[in-house]
Amino acid sequence: MEKTRNIHVWIYSALGAGLLAALLWGFAASKDARALEMSNENQYNRAFHELAGYVEEIDTLLAKAQLTKSPAQLAKLSSDIFRQSAEAKSCLGQLPINDVQLDNTSKFLSQVGDYTYVLSQSMINGEEISQEEYDSLSSLNEYASTLSSTITDMENRLYSGELRISASRPSGRFTSASAADGGIIEDMENVEKSFEGYPSLIYDGPFSEHIENRTPALLDNERDISQNDALSAAREFLGGSYELELEGMSENTAIPTYTFTGYDGDGEVSVSVTKKGGYILSYLNSKTVYEEKLDMDEATRKAADFLQDKGFYSMQNSYYEKSGATATINFAYVQDNVTCYSDLVKVRVALDTGEIIGLEAKGYIMNHCERELSAPPLTMEEAREKVSTGLEISGTKLALIPKDSMREVLCYEYKGAFNGRNFLVYVNAENGREEEIFLLIESEEGILTV
Repeated sequence: MEKTRNIHVWIYSALGAGLLAALLWGFAASKDARALEMSNENQYNRAFHELAGYVEEIDTLLAKAQLTKSPAQLAKLSSDIFRQSAEAKSCLGQLPINDVQLDNTSKFLSQVGDYTYVLSQSMINGEEISQEEYDSLSSLNEYASTLSSTITDMENRLYSGELRISASRPSGRFTSASAADGGIIEDMENVEKSFEGYPSLIYDGPFSEHIENRTPALLDNERDISQNDALSAAREFLGGSYELELEGMSENTAIPTYTFTGYDGDGEVSVSVTKKGGYILSYLNSKTVYEEKLDMDEATRKAADFLQDKGFYSMQNSYYEKSGATATINFAYVQDNVTCYSDLVKVRVALDTGEIIGLEAKGYIMNHCERELSAPPLTMEEAREKVSTGLEISGTKLALIPKDSMREVLCYEYKGAFNGRNFLVYVNAENGREEEIFLLIESEEGILTV
């Protein structure tokens, strides 16, 4: 009897100790969870307060930009706006607002810095800012003021405790309690709604509206083809009796395509054919290449012959990159002795047999057309006077180069050496403006530009 009672006492003691341990563990875990939630909320609050400050500063800087007539002053203001807008986007990205689409808000923050920078460069180059451009600045200022007012109001509610930014779920989604109590999701949706009438900005910069809405130049006036027609184009390109199957169709892209796959015994083959016109957008053979037998001159000739055979005429090789026993060689279209760098085709060559195992023609399809090229106002010698005397020039040619806005500029390309390294300097053939300077990175693995 005594022994049984001792066993019961031991069992109850063990259960009690286990329960106490569980309670202590639960308390500690709850405490850690609350500490983590508080830490996260403090980070969100800090990011929001900084966002408010950056947006307010953008509003002020835009007002100043409309008054300045000084190129140096506008350059300074645009630099400040660019920096503040980048910081604002960073803060916006730190907030747990995955459930809210802020496409227009983000677009505004991208464009406002970019647009003012482009205007400042125009003024530095002696161009007058048009009334239309001043009107665009004024419109951007109005949107910045509205955004600043909305964000400041939310910031005040954060300070008063009326609004909370919390995300206790690992995904970063707002809890239903915080959404209902603080109305944060509705507030952020209202921020986005304030940009519903945001105008399209067309300008010479990378975030211009026209870039997003570009259509492939080569496919203008081409008709849609059927899946069977695309399959025939893929088989003709491969030149073999491949058993190809449709892998998929891409519709919501700049270049809608049919993609087919098959096997050639050495690896998988993939070919993408444009839905308009039936052009080959890309080709890839996944075969493994073990030996490097061909030098780059031989590989380049193989690639050039391949392009000629496939209907890519008047193409000139430029730079290349090697990876293992394969080489990817860049080719650009040449019209009237002018290299059109936008019309880019990349060819991948196996360095054992010279077989072409890859093609990428997106640049060519997006940009290729016959340009109206006329004799440049400046001669090669006149433009050369704009190049630094420190550059030992070894070669010169005419080239069309794409700017960030995808606008093409006719330039003289001067290749030369400076301090033991090779450079490319591009001088505008119309006004003598120095447009670009690239460093040539030359190694055993290829020739690239930075």
